[in-house]
This record gives sequence, structure tokens and C-alpha cells, in this order.
Amino acid sequence: MNWSTHLLTEFFTAVNAAEDEQTAISNAVERATEMVEAEVGAVVREGKVLGAYGFGPAVPEAGLLAVATGDCLLEVAGLGELHAAPNPLGGEQADALIVARLNEPFGPEERQMLQGMAQVLGLALRSIRVLAAERHLRAEKEQQATSAQTRQRLVESLLTIQRAISARRPLPEILDAVTSGACELLDGVKVALLLAEGGPDRRLSVASTSGGTDGEPQPEGAARAAMASGTVVIRPDATGTVIAAPVRVTGEMAGCLVAHLSGSVDQYTEQRDQMDAFAQQVSLALTDAKTVEAVREAHHDPVTGLPNRALFLKILNRVLSSRGTSADPTSVLFIDLDRFKAVNDSLGHEAGDQLLALVARRLRGCVRASDTTARLGGDEFAALLHDSPMEAATIVGERVVSAIKEPFRVAGREIFIGASVGIAISREDAEKSETLLHNADVAMYRAKKDGPGRVLVYEPYMHVEALDHLSLRGDLQRALREGEFRLQYQPLIRLGDGMPTGVEALIRWHSPTRGFVSPVDFIPIAEEFGLIVDIGQWVLETSALQVARWRREFPDLGLNVNVSGHQLMHPRFSDTVLRALAIAGLPSSAVTLELTESVLMSEPDLGKAALGTLRGLGVQLSIDDFGTGYSSLAYLRELPVDELKIDRAFIARAELTGEDLALVRTIVELAQILGLRTVAEGIENAAQLEALRRLGCGYGQGYHLCRPTDAEELPSRLLTQLVEYR
Repeated sequence: MNWSTHLLTEFFTAVNAAEDEQTAISNAVERATEMVEAEVGAVVREGKVLGAYGFGPAVPEAGLLAVATGDCLLEVAGLGELHAAPNPLGGEQADALIVARLNEPFGPEERQMLQGMAQVLGLALRSIRVLAAERHLRAEKEQQATSAQTRQRLVESLLTIQRAISARRPLPEILDAVTSGACELLDGVKVALLLAEGGPDRRLSVASTSGGTDGEPQPEGAARAAMASGTVVIRPDATGTVIAAPVRVTGEMAGCLVAHLSGSVDQYTEQRDQMDAFAQQVSLALTDAKTVEAVREAHHDPVTGLPNRALFLKILNRVLSSRGTSADPTSVLFIDLDRFKAVNDSLGHEAGDQLLALVARRLRGCVRASDTTARLGGDEFAALLHDSPMEAATIVGERVVSAIKEPFRVAGREIFIGASVGIAISREDAEKSETLLHNADVAMYRAKKDGPGRVLVYEPYMHVEALDHLSLRGDLQRALREGEFRLQYQPLIRLGDGMPTGVEALIRWHSPTRGFVSPVDFIPIAEEFGLIVDIGQWVLETSALQVARWRREFPDLGLNVNVSGHQLMHPRFSDTVLRALAIAGLPSSAVTLELTESVLMSEPDLGKAALGTLRGLGVQLSIDDFGTGYSSLAYLRELPVDELKIDRAFIARAELTGEDLALVRTIVELAQILGLRTVAEGIENAAQLEALRRLGCGYGQGYHLCRPTDAEELPSRLLTQLVEYR
């Protein structure tokens, strides 16, 4: 055997050992290039350069294509012009095995050997392609046979499930049949059915599962994506592929059927359709069982998932009917949230619902698993404590107050609310559930009247108070409707020269049945029942019209109006202010809105945002009763306010020396540093007035300067103020 035959045999062996075309081409180019001591080599096949060898990063594809069609020279970067030898692979196209070297052209014997190599490579490539086609055809036939078997198994599983639905088998049994059927069809992988619970967060819980291991996490992300899109989702995860098929009930998303497979995403098209078919069976089963779900919805709150008032009373009635003796006390807690309405009004109902769901979660954490918590409506909740005497129930009530006091994270904000708790203890065997809940409600209102965050146990005297409470509410509504309110005005005096600079509007109520009712008594009731917004609007519009008339004689006269937290947090309060200004024709700079520290600190972020909105209207802002609350310099610096009103408790001791006087001096100096006006409230005598003037307090009001006066008498009081001041 001569050397060319030997080399050709080696070449044949190397090429035919390859199982795919790319490997055969790479082996052929490398062997041919080395056997003829060429610098570079490649194969041109079907118009593409393949298996380039020796070129480095820059392969001259255009030059190689030209060589394949007859050129004998090849320009290669870094090597220059090489002698090339194209060797056809056989067949109809200009496919060729190409080698090229630098020193000398290829001789006849070398060309003959290269042509033989090209023929061997062409034959090998055609054989590999034929074998690949045969394997593909065989695999396709096997897959068709397998698919037919799989379809038969799918049909049988679906028929079994449909028979169970038609026979009205228990819903859990039907759902288990779905997951087990899908698991079996998918060769034992884990299949889980996740159904959405009530509440704004729509938490997914496992309704049925089959296959896999207990420790495997549920792929909620894919499930939620499928529910959001309404289509089957296939996505990779850390261990393979997740297929999630959405489940609908009467057109609405109710959950997801999820399978966890081990392969890659692109190989599961058939399984996708199978999962969709099983998910449709779940939808059919759930829709058929919707009557049962409707019963549940009739007894559960959709926002929190807790029992509603109707179900709570049923449970309470059953407990009261079945308990043995009065020695087995049943306690009911009535829980009302403080400041929830402000959050709901300012952040919207969606944020309010999120907050309610979070509150429900905390309430469940405050009681035993055997106890019952419920949402009665609005911001009211209840808890039923089994076998809990007064001491134990009080401890739970205090636990609830502490839990609700902690901040909530809602809509990207830290929200602070509170809770007031009333407790009623069952005392008689025949006590009705409605009576017990009502007594707890009465105790809660009494607790709320005492201040936020209180816990009180019902006593019979509270019932009388509650009736008066409701009666006062009705009288307030009538007073607003029939115009029983009136306003008095107390001047604000510039202490330096006694000049009246403004008036504060003060609401008064003389009831036909109750006589004079102090604002201290009726304003909290108005806030509690939501009447304060309408009353506040009446005060603002009425006083603005009155001051606008007075400004014809006193052009620089300003108006101060008190604003409650409910008004400030109301989403349309700024519109109310603009309306009052427009009706009266009063410039916004003439109006100062007064708010207490406690109102601003109850919801710092919301309060600051609301003040910013009002400041944008051009009105002045004042912190009323300053010094009695938080008095935080850091927070005060962030507020867009113009004025501090020093609480009358400090002014009452302002004529004294030492520590009492130092407190007022500190507030005045603080205001001066921040560029704020200071107004001293409650100036009752000349000594207080003189002390405040020495301290540099700019403005004041009080009985010593001028008592609150009816609108008809105020102009004359303003005209004589300078004389009386001196």
C-alpha cells in the first residue's frame, strides 16, 4: 500500500466514525489539511463555509466560495496569497473540500488523493443525512403511537372525572381525581391545584395535590402569571419546568392547576394541552359547586375572609344555646378601629381593604384557634371567646389594642391606627346573641369616648349613655338641617400695638331641647358619625362670607377656622376650601386653617401631604394648642405651616417667673427661628399680656383682650379694641 492509499484509509476511518455531519466535516478538514501539509482548510457546502481550520478569527468566506467555483488562489489575512485546491464532494451543488498552502501548488498525486478524500466525505455526509432521516421517521412513528396511547389515557381520565361531576360526588374527591389523573398522565410528576382565597391579597392555598414529594414548594409565581394572563404558562425554574393552567369559575379566575416537570420548556407542548384539559375539568367541577360557594360567600366577608355578622351571630347563638351553666362564661369583644376612615378617604378604598385584611390577620393572632373572629362591617370587628371570664377577656382585649397599635405597611406607606374594645360577658343562660353583641358595642363606644386605645367591660349604666349618644346624633343632624348652629368670632390681636388682625370663627349650638351644648360635647359625636365634614363646610363658608363683608371696612382682616382630622384627611377637603373662597370672594391668603398637633401626628405622612395640598391653594396654616402634644422640632421643620398657637395651659402661668415662663419663651424663640408667627391663646389678665409682650410673642387672643362676640356686635368691638387695649 503506497502512502496516499494509507492516508486515504485513515481519512475514511476518521470521517465515518462521526455520528453527525458537523463532526464529520471538522474531522475531514483537519485530517486533509495536515495530510498535505497545508496551512488552512474548509468545506463549502450548500453555499456556506463549514469546519474552517487554521484561519484564526477571520475566515475569508467570500474567497473560499470563489475557490469552490474554480479559483486557485486564496487570500488569507496574516499569510498572504495561498495556493488553493478545491475538491468537489459530488452531487449537483458546488460543494467542495478546500485546502490551501503557501509554498507551492499541489501536485497531481496530492490532487488525486484530495479528490478521493472529498468523495469519501461527500459519501459519508449523504449517508449520515439518510440515517438521520430514517431515525427521525422512526421516532416520529413511535411518538405517534405514544401520543395515541396518551390521548386514550387522557380521554379515559376525563371521562372518569366527568362521571364524578355528574354523580355530584364530593368536591374534594373530584379535585383529587383531577390531580391524580394529571399526575398519572405526566408520569408521576407533582401536580397541585391552587385555589384563591378571599381578601385583597388573594392568597393561594393547596386544594389538592398528587405525586412528587411533600417538601416541594408550590410555584405560586407561575400560577399567578397564568391567572393574570388567562392562558397556560410554561416557564423554567431552578429544577426544571413549571406548567400552570388557569382555572375559571363563571368567567372569573379562581385558581390554577400546576405541574412541575424536570425537562426544558420547549419539549412540553403536548403536556401543555393536557394540563389545560384537566384545568377545564376543575372549572366545570367548581362551577357546578358554585351553590355551595355562594352559601359560603353569604356568610363570609369578601375583604378579610372572616365570618360576617350573620355567621358570627349564628355561631354565638349556637354557643350560648349549648353551654352548660353560667360558670362557663362566653365573652364577646367588639373592636372598632380608630382613624381608619382617614386612611380610607386619603389613600382610597383599595388601600383601605388591604389595611382591613392586615387587621384581620393580626386579630386572628390575638385569639385561640378555637375562638372566632369576624368582620361586622366597615371598620368594626368582633371576637367570640369560649370559656373566658372577664379577666381573660380583658387580657385579650389589651392584646388586640397593642397589636393594632403597631404600624401597618400599606400602599408603600407606614400607617398608624388604633383600636377601642368593648367586652360583654354572658350572664344568663337565656341571653340572646344580639343582646350580647349589642352590649359589647355599647362598651366599645364608652371606651372610645374615654380616649383611643381603651378596653372596657359592659356595665348596665352604659346603656343609658348609649341611648343619649344616639339621641344627640339625631339632634345634631337636625341642627345642621334646620340651621340651629351659629358662629361667634374672637379677634386675634397684634400685641405690639393692639391692632386686630383677624378673627377666629367659633361654632355655637343652642338646642331647642337641650339648651346650650358645648362644642366639647358635640364635636366628638359629629366626628364619630361623619357629620363633622358637613358642619365644617358650613362653618368655613359662613365665616368666609362674613369676613369678606367686614373686609370692606377692615381691609386686612383675616379669618382663622379650626379643622378636624376627619376634614383634613377627606379627599375633597381642598375643593371645599376653594368653594368657600369662591363663594365669599375672599383671597386665599386671608384664611388660616388651624389644626392640632395630635391630628397631624396621628398620620404623619398623610398629614404632611394634606398640608402640602392646602398650602398650594395659598391659605395659611396654623398648629393649634402647640406644646400639649409631640412638639417635635424635627417634624415641625418639615411642615408647611405659618403659625404656632401656644396652648392656654402655658399662658395661664405666663405671668409667673422661672420654669413656667421659660416654657413659653422656648416656644416663642422656636417659632422665631423657624420664621413662624406666634399666637398666645387664653390671655385672661394684664399680667399675662405684659409677660407675653416682653417675651416677644407677636399675637394673642383671650377674654382680657376680647370675648367671643356675635357677628352683629363685632365691628364695634374691633373699632374700640385699640382704646380698650391701652
